[in-house]
This record gives sequence, structure tokens and C-alpha cells, in this order.
Amino acid sequence: MTRPSEGPAATPGGFLFNVNLVFIATVAGYGLAFFSSVILARTLGDEGRGVTALYQAAVTLGFAFLSLGIATALVYYVARREISGRQAMEASLSITLAATLVTAIAVAVAGRAFGGLNEESVPFWLAVIAVPAIIQFRAAEAVLRAQGRFGAMNLLEVSLPLSILLCLGAVELAQGLTIRSAVVAWSLAFLPPFAFGYALLGPSQWPRRLASPSLLSPTIRFGVQGQLSNLIQLLNYRLDSFLVLAFVDKAGVGLYAVAVSLSEGMWFIANSVSVVLLTHLTAGDEENALRMTPIVCRNTLLVTALASLGAAAVSPFIIPAVFGTEFDGSVLPFVFLLPGTAALAGTKILAAYVFSRGRPLINAQIAFVTLVITIACDLLLIPRFEVTGAAAASSIAYSFSLALSALAYRRLSGGSIADALLPRLSDAPRYVEGVRSLAAHVGAGGRS
Repeated sequence: MTRPSEGPAATPGGFLFNVNLVFIATVAGYGLAFFSSVILARTLGDEGRGVTALYQAAVTLGFAFLSLGIATALVYYVARREISGRQAMEASLSITLAATLVTAIAVAVAGRAFGGLNEESVPFWLAVIAVPAIIQFRAAEAVLRAQGRFGAMNLLEVSLPLSILLCLGAVELAQGLTIRSAVVAWSLAFLPPFAFGYALLGPSQWPRRLASPSLLSPTIRFGVQGQLSNLIQLLNYRLDSFLVLAFVDKAGVGLYAVAVSLSEGMWFIANSVSVVLLTHLTAGDEENALRMTPIVCRNTLLVTALASLGAAAVSPFIIPAVFGTEFDGSVLPFVFLLPGTAALAGTKILAAYVFSRGRPLINAQIAFVTLVITIACDLLLIPRFEVTGAAAASSIAYSFSLALSALAYRRLSGGSIADALLPRLSDAPRYVEGVRSLAAHVGAGGRS
């Protein structure tokens, strides 16, 4: 692949400014997703929420397998200016068409394999629409991100939870949500953001043809390596829901789904930072990566841990009040998920460093070991402690993930693990700088 003649992919504006942009969008997106979760929980109950959560997990896994990591590869190659935005979208279109065909074949098999859900009339065929739409959506997001267009990327990111909320809300107001109508609304909600992503990219970056083998081959090769880590991590996130179904019941899956969605909301800080950091490190040099990574990692860990402590304190009051007393059983699993949630925040930052050095297979190896630990702990704890056991298993595994990522960081960089994980008083001025950057951005937005 040759370097295209378009402008540099380095992120415009300061690092903190871009982090704040992503942070605002992440908080907004999580808030919208939270309302969607409340609507589903209150209208469908714990068992109905469990059924829809399993369908959503199946579609998400389908996307993870069939996308071949195209979004991951596009971030890397576009940020390094080795391919253009249009070439990136041509590669994504080629993979999307193949994924559509495979999904259509798989849906027929899935209808039989998940026969236990047939009584709820779950329309599995909608995966043929949802999976390709997600691939295209994530490809557009990846190109915007790699080009440092964080403003446009944030608009696109927020459009997805907004579309889901509007679709679910419209169905609830029109006829009332059922399991079937919730699945339909959720699946079709990916189409408007997919179209919006193309609008943000602009016609000059729309695909004109399918990708050539010389472009597709290295893109898929790198994407599969990067996606292997994401896929295994996704199994870490979602496989326990199916084990809860096997050892407990659908209502248990519903309780666990609420706890997981709330705990993942604690990553809004780590996700905001890692999105900008990965692009920044990939487009930059080794010296810059060595300087930034430990500072960002230890402070992200600290803030997430403090936020988790606060969330644990208020959860016995907030969860029943928001989701209903039927979800009292989500409180303890949520609390048990929080230590692992904080640990994984640090893992996300260190994984961004490893990826930026062109070593995605190391992240995949760490994710695989973590998955093995997760499954072993799930099989040990779920039969005895049910949903709370699944939460404890996740926290144990995520803590191991942080330890392994820290070891990988030290081996690649030669840096100190203590510098990367332990907070310092000397970092206090950075918080003042961050608050000022955020205030300046908000003030500028209010004046515009």
C-alpha cells in the first residue's frame, strides 16, 4: 500500500481538548443508552429483558466475527496515512457484502439452534439487516477517528444511542413494547446512524468500487489480528450471560444485563481517553508514546476507581428506584462487577499503547488468557452464587487482564509498572488543566 496524498491524520487541537470532546459525547451516549435500558427493563420485565439481551449479544458477536476487524485496521492504516478514507470505505464495503451473505446463511441455522427462544417469536432474520449496518457504521466511525475528526465522530457516536432510544420510545408510545417489537426497533435503529456516517464522511470518501486484493489482503490480515483481541474481549463481556442462562434462567440474565450495562457505564472515562490516545499514539512517535502512556493510565485508573466507589455507595437506592423493585437482584452483582470495571479501565489504556506499536496479537493473547480465567471462574462460581458469581468471576478475570497488560507494557516500552498504575500528587495540576480545557470548550459552545 502506498501513502495517499491527503492531509495528515494527526489529531487537530490539544490532546485534552479532544479527550473532552469525546468525553462529552460518551456521557451523552451513555445517558441515552441508559434510558433505553430503563425502557426495556420496565416494559419487558426481567425475563423479557433477558431474552432481548441474548438477541443483542448474538448480533454483537455476529458483527465481531464477520467484520474481520475492519474498523481496527482502518484506524491503524488511515491514521498512519497508508490508505485514504475512500480506500478504507471500499475495503469495508467488500467485507460488508460478504458478511451479509454469511449472516443470511447463519440466520437459518440460528433459528434452529436457539429453538428455546422461539416461543417469544424473536425475529432472528433482522440480523441480516443489523450486522451489515453495524459494520458500515463502525467503518465510518473508524475513518473519522483516524483522521482526527473527533467532532464529526462524536456526532456519529451519539446518533446511535439516540436512534435506538427514539425507535424504542416510538414503538412504546404507539403500541407498547413486546419482546418482538423491541427486537425489531433495536435492529432497525442502526440504519439511520449508518446513513449519517456516510453523510459525515462526504461523497469524496464514499466507495466507488470493491477493494482490490492488494488493498484488502493486508487490511484483513491486520484487522483479524486486532479483532482477535476485540472478539475475545467481547466474549469476556458477553459469554457469561449465556452461562447465566444455562445455570440460572432468563430472569437471571435480565438481572445480570442491568448490572453489566450500568458497570460498563463506568468506562465512559477510559473509553473517552483511549479513543483519542490510540489515534494520538499511532500517528506519533515512540518518545511521545512513552511519555504519555503512564500518565494517562494511572490517572484513568484513579478516576475510574473513585467513580466506582461512589457508584457502589448509591446503587442500593438508585437501581430499584430507576428500574423497579423487580431488579433489586441487580444491586449486588453490580457492586461485585466494579473492581473489575476499574481494573479494565487501566487495561484499555495499556492496550492502546500496545496496539499503537503494531502489536495487536499481544492484546489478543492477553484477552485469551483472561477469557480462560473468566470461563473457569464462571463455572466455579455461577452454580453456587448465581448472578453474583458471574459478576465476581468477571472482576477476578479483569484484574488478571490489567496485570498481564502491565507486564506487556513494561516488556515493550521498558517503562515502570508503578509509574503506569500508581497515582502521584504531582499529577494534580493536570486535573486543573483538564477542568479548564473542558470549561473553555463548554464556554465556547455557549457563545457559538
